Amino acid sequence: MRPDPQEIDEEDLLEHVVDHLCAEQAEAVAELNDSEIERRAALGIARAKSHGFLFPEPITAYVTLMFLVAPDFDRHPNIAKVLDDRSAPPGERLRRLFGKTSEEDWEEAAEQSKGWGRTE
Repeated sequence: MRPDPQEIDEEDLLEHVVDHLCAEQAEAVAELNDSEIERRAALGIARAKSHGFLFPEPITAYVTLMFLVAPDFDRHPNIAKVLDDRSAPPGERLRRLFGKTSEEDWEEAAEQSKGWGRTE
């Protein structure tokens, strides 16, 4: 049984996401110091939650996409359409991202990114 999202400790979640990034996406964070990785991960967690992702696994996947593609990848219209489709549960929306978007969508999201300084 999954924990209640309100019972998930924010510090533990941040640590989980940072540990994942450092272990599994070392190249994406190689140029960053620890405090910057944590800052960006915290921004990512908040952004993931704004799309309805409440559990560690999908939040971690979402933040990873921010580091690998662009911090504001979710602004691309085709990506946003999938993420904002509230007829599907959050985990399903995340799984649908790659089936309902094109490689071109992801390339455009990366090219049009405003970067980490402007993710709001």
